[in-house]
Amino acid sequence: MDEQKNEPVREETTARRLWKNYGYLVVTAAVVIVLFRVILALAYVPTGSMEPTLPTHSMFLGVRLPYVVGDPLPERGDIVMFRSEELDEVMVKRVIGVPGDTIAFDGGAVVRNGEKIEEEYLVDGVQTYPAVEGAEFTVPEGCVFLLGDNRESSLDSRWWGNPYIPLSAIQARALVSLSLLPKNTWIGVRTLS
Repeated sequence: MDEQKNEPVREETTARRLWKNYGYLVVTAAVVIVLFRVILALAYVPTGSMEPTLPTHSMFLGVRLPYVVGDPLPERGDIVMFRSEELDEVMVKRVIGVPGDTIAFDGGAVVRNGEKIEEEYLVDGVQTYPAVEGAEFTVPEGCVFLLGDNRESSLDSRWWGNPYIPLSAIQARALVSLSLLPKNTWIGVRTLS
């Protein structure tokens, strides 16, 4: 006959019982924190400076990881979230100039390095004028020049005391816009690329 071993029954500690019942909440919270503090950014758009691309009171999802681990150079046309030291707030604008670019304005159009740029994301008929007639901006190393898509109602590089945003101030690049309010210029989900 098989002998049955008499093993003492171990009582489960309170900590072990709590972990067993609620540990998934701790793990889930840790994953969410890492996901949205290191990898992704979820941001609210409070103003119309990026209309119609990012409607007022919409949300956007961006990728944060490249900017957490370094200072990568965004591409012209990217929409970025950054911290403005001058205004002491987080803002969202479009990259128009990268280091070495010269930005000027001619008849309501943006001129980069001597050529008018095509901006298909702007509403037809929108004009872009500088704060000072004849202004020209040469983007220094380690910085970018940014404009909002709603050029007639955007506080951007044209108006700031220091028109250049350091790459170290960029926190994320926008990937997807979520616009769900009936008053918005469009409703739904759109990729931003």
